[in-house]
Amino acid sequence: MRRKSLWFTLASLGVGVFVACSADPPVVPVKRAYVPYGSSQQNPYTGSQGRAGTWNSEYGRDQTSVGYSTASVNRASGIRREEGGNQVSESPSAVYRQVNVRRDYLSYGARGRSRKSMSPRYITIHSTQNWSRGADANRHALALKRGALGRISWHYTTDDQRAVQHLPTTEQGNHADHDGPGNRYSIGIEMCEHPGNSRSATLERTAKLAAWLCVKHDLPASRVVPHYKWPRHGKRPANKNCPHFLLDNGRPGSKWANFVKVVDVYRRRMGGR
Repeated sequence: MRRKSLWFTLASLGVGVFVACSADPPVVPVKRAYVPYGSSQQNPYTGSQGRAGTWNSEYGRDQTSVGYSTASVNRASGIRREEGGNQVSESPSAVYRQVNVRRDYLSYGARGRSRKSMSPRYITIHSTQNWSRGADANRHALALKRGALGRISWHYTTDDQRAVQHLPTTEQGNHADHDGPGNRYSIGIEMCEHPGNSRSATLERTAKLAAWLCVKHDLPASRVVPHYKWPRHGKRPANKNCPHFLLDNGRPGSKWANFVKVVDVYRRRMGGR
């Protein structure tokens, strides 16, 4: 009976069992086109007709087909300058307010709380792979708090409106590679990708959050890494295609490099070394 009620809870939340990018499936071979795990629908990134085409036109209304565009990097790099050519800086607190963080920690008794201390060395970027309608940052926070994802946990979820913090950044989550360095030494950020969510706004918010965390923990932008970086023991492929819309053919390439450039611009604006 308890299991049955859990499934009804998940259905009411609009959060499926593949709700978050984790160390477990979904697994997508590097050379295959990305499709939702457990779904037979067409690739939503190809612009094909039918359900996938409708999804793309609704969800992709303000994004390029390649994810984080060069134009986005150029906009972020073209920081406002005062007369005389001096770069305008921003305080970390100002950037943090722009990110619009809502702190909503898991309870100490939640299954996703490791209670293991961590000194962050990396910031790991994920995408939720949850295309359920309404599966925003608040819904993922609720799913984590209710234990719907088992022991899976991460530190922040971002969407086009806000970022929700689930764990202290000095506590290990379970979002990358089981007991590997990705979990032991990195802060996990999940980006939402539900229908109607603006990917470009979510990316900007994520870049600012990652930059703020770099300043807070004295990390260079090169320590902002994709989930792909952390091999998962026993999985094929070991390195996950995540975040899929920031990778090129399942691997870090120009799109990922552009994203890190934007993070570094925001980091330097806040005086990061």
